[in-house]
Amino acid sequence: MRDEPTGAQLLETARTVLREALLPALAAEHRHAALMIANAMIIAMRQLQNGEDGERRELDSLQRLLGHPAGDGPADGAELRRRLIGLEREFAHAIRAGRGDAGPWRDAARRHLLETVRTKVMESNPKYLAGQGG
Repeated sequence: MRDEPTGAQLLETARTVLREALLPALAAEHRHAALMIANAMIIAMRQLQNGEDGERRELDSLQRLLGHPAGDGPADGAELRRRLIGLEREFAHAIRAGRGDAGPWRDAARRHLLETVRTKVMESNPKYLAGQGG
């Protein structure tokens, strides 16, 4: 176990200093860049807090959708991303081939896409979902 402060806590402290102490002192032409940095920091914090849960759910969903055996799942993040890239390509090919034009597979693919996008938006812009009713 890591000691505190955690990576997410360090990012939060740095983001607070950036927004409250440094941003007001910056010239107007540099404020937008500082706000982009602060936004990137909060996205990184959410990703650290969530870990690989969303990617593992996406992998499971794609495996079911594409008829692959579930298996044990990748041991590390690099393997997880490699497998996701392969399954995402296969998913795109299936859609291009017309598999998602109608029927139950289309409905399952739509549910997969909605859940995947929702997970990504929860990390990048959760206020948007709150404004949309969650």
